[in-house]
Amino acid sequence: MENEKIPGKGLAIASLVLGIIAVALWFFGYSAIISVVLGIIGIILASSAKKKGFDGGVRTAGLVLSIIGLVGGAVAFVACVACASGLKAVADSMN
Repeated sequence: MENEKIPGKGLAIASLVLGIIAVALWFFGYSAIISVVLGIIGIILASSAKKKGFDGGVRTAGLVLSIIGLVGGAVAFVACVACASGLKAVADSMN
């Protein structure tokens, strides 16, 4: 029962969950844009948890995973768009 009363712990756990999902999603191409959104939300939740006084390992892991998900998702999305554009350019040049 004590753990439920720690301010910011729920936000830290939510940040961790969103960070894990963000990292997992950037492997799937166009869903990488969702990874970027979840990464941003995870970073906001981790900083809110720190403002409320929770500074545990769960918050740090959530922050790190959210940052990795944000950066990785952005890179994967840009690469996917570039690849699709390149394939379209090759297809158009064959016609």
